[in-house]
Amino acid sequence: MSHDSRPSPARLAVLGAVAVVALVVMITASIAGFKAFNRYQATADAKNRATVAKIKANNDVQVTAIQIKNQEQRVEVAKQQAQIRFENAKGVREAQDEIAKTLTPLYVQFEMTEALKEIAKSGKNSSVVYIPSGANGVPLVSGVQGQPSVTSPEK
Repeated sequence: MSHDSRPSPARLAVLGAVAVVALVVMITASIAGFKAFNRYQATADAKNRATVAKIKANNDVQVTAIQIKNQEQRVEVAKQQAQIRFENAKGVREAQDEIAKTLTPLYVQFEMTEALKEIAKSGKNSSVVYIPSGANGVPLVSGVQGQPSVTSPEK
């Protein structure tokens, strides 16, 4: 009895058929698996989108709440700044009222003369022209239509 190491043609045909059937089964299982995987993935993606949308909505609510608080704080700061400006204006008005009690045209002319002296001493400003036109060469301080801009306080 001689043993031939080559398989018989019938056996090769059976092995080939089994291989083809196995290949068909594997392809069918793969396709079914892919479809099932795709359905699972689509479901998972939908859940993820819903979760992300909820997280984004919660974040938007929190960001809006922070923006509202910031705006309220800016309003408070603006109110405080307005109060500071108001108090400063009151102080300036009181100072001006006190000065106006003793301010005379003669004193204003004196201050202008002193300012002109300082300009002349500095040598930095050559655009000021001094024209003695008032009594005793004192510069005049005048407003519209030659009326004095500073009047003496009423007595």
